[in-house]
Amino acid sequence: MVGVDNQAPGKQPGLLFVNSKITKPDQLSPQQYTAWYARHIEDIFKTSGFKEAARWEALDPTQDRPYLALYPLEDLNFLNSDEFKAIPVHDDQLPGSGAVFEYADFDTRYYAFEQWYEPEKTKSDQPDFVIACGFTPSDDAEYDDWYRTQHLREVSEITGWRKTGRYTLTYARQNRKPAGDSDIAAPPKFLTLHYFDGASLPERELAKSGEEPRAKKNMAAMKETQIAVFKKLSQFMK
Repeated sequence: MVGVDNQAPGKQPGLLFVNSKITKPDQLSPQQYTAWYARHIEDIFKTSGFKEAARWEALDPTQDRPYLALYPLEDLNFLNSDEFKAIPVHDDQLPGSGAVFEYADFDTRYYAFEQWYEPEKTKSDQPDFVIACGFTPSDDAEYDDWYRTQHLREVSEITGWRKTGRYTLTYARQNRKPAGDSDIAAPPKFLTLHYFDGASLPERELAKSGEEPRAKKNMAAMKETQIAVFKKLSQFMK
């Protein structure tokens, strides 16, 4: 299935990417965390900046941060607004003080939109899986050309592929700390999200796509690589 390049809606489209973990599982269960997240997204939807959200859980049970939330935006500048900063992070239904940062830790990243590659007609429900690929290449121009002229077409031919989004990092922080006050390593420069449908991922086909000579050359030259696979949990629409 060959895709086409599409533009995301909005004057400055982007993505809020939040990768999290529970830090006090003896006080906050996954079920309580899921219930808090649903209430939190209700608060997010009260603002003018968000129309949809999706939550995901890592396939690998040993992954340090097993929860991922993705929030597309039509205007990335909204994340600098007082309206965004006023979204509450306290909840009376949480234990103790009700401050979520006491029980969970959040790797929060702001991304500028670069490219959608998708079929001319794409379903709008939540895909079954997303492969989140973070890269810092040694040659940005070669990396971008490889993706645009070859790699995306090859990925689109893999069984179950639905669409791919590409982004560039603009900001990162831990919880609501200042950007420089974090014990999380700086994220890679670029993010690619490959979305797939099906009962499981086509592991052999995915592995084969990485054996192509130009793919091997680019991957070997990466300064940093982060790849994680998530399954769908829930989708929210305003």
